[in-house]
Amino acid sequence: MAKSVHLHSNQDESPGFFRGALMWRGSVTPRIMPILLIMSCYSLLLVLTDHYWQPLPHLDVTPFEYTGVVLGLVLVFRTNAGHERWWEARKLWGGIVNQSRNIVVEALQYGPQDFAWREAMVKWTIAFSVATKESLRNGKDFESLAGLLNEQEIDELKSAEHMPLFVASKLAFLIKKARMGHQHIDGFEFWALEGQRILLIDFIGSCERILKTPMPLVYAIKTRRFILIFLLLLPFSLIEKAEFSTVLVFSLVAYPLLSLDRIGIELQNPFDIKNLSHLPLHIICDTIKFQCLALLEQSQVEHVFNFDQSGNQVCSA
Repeated sequence: MAKSVHLHSNQDESPGFFRGALMWRGSVTPRIMPILLIMSCYSLLLVLTDHYWQPLPHLDVTPFEYTGVVLGLVLVFRTNAGHERWWEARKLWGGIVNQSRNIVVEALQYGPQDFAWREAMVKWTIAFSVATKESLRNGKDFESLAGLLNEQEIDELKSAEHMPLFVASKLAFLIKKARMGHQHIDGFEFWALEGQRILLIDFIGSCERILKTPMPLVYAIKTRRFILIFLLLLPFSLIEKAEFSTVLVFSLVAYPLLSLDRIGIELQNPFDIKNLSHLPLHIICDTIKFQCLALLEQSQVEHVFNFDQSGNQVCSA
């Protein structure tokens, strides 16, 4: 699974022109190759029919020049709409990263001096990002949480109706416990922590909006129907002058059209690991995990010693 994720996840563009132009991995070319071959064979069949069997009607190329421009605009709009969804999803996950950092920093700095409570806040904050990732991908792989949550907690998380909401409720319980406990936090600190938790829920809701609201079907149908009609009629305008070169010219026109259509599809769901250039959510979750655990470790070190009013270190133990 990790290998598959690495192969298809978004990666930096190659600085070399030829290497970038000829890259196979991460390109839509393998996914459009079957339909491109079928359409090219169709154009070859028309050329052979016209040359060896019965002349076919020939069309003027001028109408295709105008309709090609319109078709290009339609496909660019579709690609831009897909990229907008991809970029919005990335910004939402940037928000999840920031809110996870905020809630951990506030919990460690302003929360009760109770290590068990602090550890629980950190581990459930980390669990939120992983639960969100698996919820968006319709999976239940919590291997990265094995060292943080025990088996019972992981089983409860897996069996939850809505996994991110289950984790958010755990955080709400811990924040309430800090407010009502012996070393309670004041109202300002309580609402600061609650505000960060609420924002986490807002982010998962926005991600689910992208996931569950695909591009309008009527638009997708009309776009592909336009492409199909254009490609079916295009050879009739090329055969008279291009003859056997029609297949090459047709393929050069069909390739970018089919590629742009496929790119629009690939970008619609930025969470699915089957799509090209999906968001590297596993890397983002690992970043949250490592940084939050580092904050917890730093907090432990800071609380080993206290400082008296004269500035001398006094061991808290």
